[in-house]
Amino acid sequence: MLKISRMSDYAIVLLTALAHSNAQSNARALADTTQLTLPTVGKLLKTLSAQGLLISQQGRNGGYRLARSTESISLADIIEAIDGPIAMTDCFDPSHDCDREANCTVRPHWQAINQGMHALLDKITLARLIQPVNPESQLAVPVWFSKPAPGGERVKIPQEFSSRAAK
Repeated sequence: MLKISRMSDYAIVLLTALAHSNAQSNARALADTTQLTLPTVGKLLKTLSAQGLLISQQGRNGGYRLARSTESISLADIIEAIDGPIAMTDCFDPSHDCDREANCTVRPHWQAINQGMHALLDKITLARLIQPVNPESQLAVPVWFSKPAPGGERVKIPQEFSSRAAK
């Protein structure tokens, strides 16, 4: 199973809470709102501030606020701020040492998959995450093949990708 880290998940929860309030908030208030522990919230707020997604203000009326508009902060931005570059495999981590790399025929495909995943996460913004879910406006995810869904019906290929799937 592929999934984002727990800390990235919590960072998304924190930033959506800040985006919903559209105001400055302190760590304790955010911990209460999100039901995350104060130490976790504090750690994430420091990291998100250091990565330029939040602005912190010290003092009596201090707190944190978004550094950019909700339309300009994407899931990719948040995940990369917490976990580093988005990659489905370790192949693209500079510290990864693989003795199979020179003969690997799959590596170029992983690069394309990584780019596609990043592009998808980059399209989902905080502005979108704070809106109610509308089934008709769900993000189209590229599907290059059709397979039976549970119950036997075929998975519908999004219009924008149907010509690619037919090739």
